[in-house]
Amino acid sequence: MKHDNSVRRPSLANSKITTDKTASLSIGDSLRKAKTNLIFSRLLLGILVVLAVTAFFVAVYMGYAQPLWDYIMRVVS
Repeated sequence: MKHDNSVRRPSLANSKITTDKTASLSIGDSLRKAKTNLIFSRLLLGILVVLAVTAFFVAVYMGYAQPLWDYIMRVVS
């Protein structure tokens, strides 16, 4: 089996996907770019979730969430 880094382009199908006006990328190039963007967005989302959870626990530990907790308890009861 021959291995190289070239992207196979079907002759009967439209194998060009334009992501912007200056570049004409192949399907493989577009998928690699999308995979890279997906990895970065997942990492960013993971970092934001960790920061939000940390901020919540710090607010509870430092007592900043007590007025909110008291308000919720008054509304519920």
